[in-house]
Amino acid sequence: MVGVISSLMIVFLGQSRTMMRIQKATEMQMEVDAASRLLETAISSAEPLPLSQSSPERVVYLTGDSARIEFNAIQAIGFNSSALREIAVSIGGDALTIVQKIRRGGEADPSSAGKPVPLIAGMSAIKFEYLDSSARRLSWSANWNAPRRLPAAVRFTLSVVRDGAAYSSKGFARLDLADVPAQRAN
Repeated sequence: MVGVISSLMIVFLGQSRTMMRIQKATEMQMEVDAASRLLETAISSAEPLPLSQSSPERVVYLTGDSARIEFNAIQAIGFNSSALREIAVSIGGDALTIVQKIRRGGEADPSSAGKPVPLIAGMSAIKFEYLDSSARRLSWSANWNAPRRLPAAVRFTLSVVRDGAAYSSKGFARLDLADVPAQRAN
């Protein structure tokens, strides 16, 4: 009788550990997906307003490469209010970070340089790509620094490694305020 109960307990403990690993992996994937949805929302709200580092000769609305992006957007602050922010997203250390600078009168407020806020830890890589709709044929690029234009869309992949397991999530943000020419033939 003791042997039967012992063997059943061993089986139960093994299944319990497996279920805990599955639950932990599911929770981690949900965290990575949530970070991806947050980025989609932030990038989709990019405004065609000059970044603070723009000059009168070269006005840039959005700048980025495969590992970072910077743009202006209207962001919610508290309940029932929002404000213009200059947003920068990149990997800082091993975390995906976001920095928001307050914008007043078209200038970034120097007193609000903004501290990097980690969105998710364990980042191993991020890859941004920008859709250029100005050419005859739509094309994706690893860099964006076009004067006075927003990309038509931004797609990205987040890669996270935690406890020896790898997780990833893909995101796609369509910029409604980008100058997208009327329907094109493929």
